[in-house]
Order: sequence, then structure tokens, then C-alpha cells
Amino acid sequence: MLNLSERRARRGLLLAVLALVAGATACEDPFEITAQYPNVDQTFELWAISGSPAAYPSGLLVVAPGLPQATAVRLDASGNFDIAVDIDSLGRLRVLPVGSVVSPIGGSRVIQFQRPTVSYSVIPDAPRDGWSPDSVLLLGEGQAFLVRISTLYCQFDIRQDIYAKFYVDSIIPADRRVKLRSRINPNCGFRSLLNGVPEY
Repeated sequence: MLNLSERRARRGLLLAVLALVAGATACEDPFEITAQYPNVDQTFELWAISGSPAAYPSGLLVVAPGLPQATAVRLDASGNFDIAVDIDSLGRLRVLPVGSVVSPIGGSRVIQFQRPTVSYSVIPDAPRDGWSPDSVLLLGEGQAFLVRISTLYCQFDIRQDIYAKFYVDSIIPADRRVKLRSRINPNCGFRSLLNGVPEY
């Protein structure tokens, strides 16, 4: 059986531990939204809409429910893709939002593009403003672009947009083929394009 001084010492120690726990949890916001997935680096080989077989993938589905990464897809009338690619007569890459190619069955969704002001490798995040909705981009080899997509993948989230950056590795007009490098943030509303799980 503990004597009075031992009981007081234990009670004091317990109170000190409780105070430390309360102090630590007081600094955290219980309603703060945190990212679930790390940013994903992917490369893609895509074929131009014009001059290549329809069975070849000419589009990208940047994210889909249950699939937090991009997928190269064939174009279809239902609009089950976010962006598509083509090559113009001057050998430039044309990047098109889904609404410029078909009228999606699920209704139109906004796809926005932006050209970065710094090189691809050092783009830290997607900007808050300066986006061009439903436009068509013309790009050459070695150029980069940013994408902001309002997607069904985020339909149950407070923030509805997915962000990604792309780099044009090569354009091969004779093969009607392009190679893209990308980093995709699969967390709804998170703009960071740094390595790992995004903090914002």
C-alpha cells in the first residue's frame, strides 16, 4: 500500500502527463484536411488523334474513383478522359480538354491549363490563379504545362480540383506519337507538386 507522499507523487506525475497530452493536441486542428496519397510521377506514350489508329491511346484520364494515378486511354464518345493530344502540321503538340473533343455523357467538366514561369523540375506547386479554362495548348519539345481538373473523383470532397504538371519529352510526327512526363497530385484540392505526401 502506498503512503501519502507516494500517492501525491504519482498524482503529480499523472497530472503532468495529462497536461503534456492536452498541450500537444491543442496545437492540432481536428478539422484540418490532410492528404492521403503521395504525389505520383508517371510517363506516358500517346498517339495523336489525327493520323493514328483509333485503338491507340490518345488521351489521359488523370484520376478516377479508386485509381489515384493517371491512365492512358483510348478516346470514346462518352468522354471518359480528361485531356487528349494531337500533333499539328508544324509538328507541335496540341493538348485538348475533353470538351474540345466530345460532349461527355456525365456533363461538361472544367479542364484548365497554364504555362509555368519556371522549368518543370523546380515547379513547387500549382498556382491559385492565372488558369485558362477549356483552351487548347500548343507546345514544343522541352516545354511544360500545368493542369487543373474539376473531376468526379472529387465529387464528395469539399475541394473539387486535381492538379498536375506535365513535360513534353518528345514529339515524333512521323509516328504520330508523343512522350510525356508528369507529376500528379491525386489529393483533391491540394496544390503542392513537391516530392512525397503534399502538405497543401
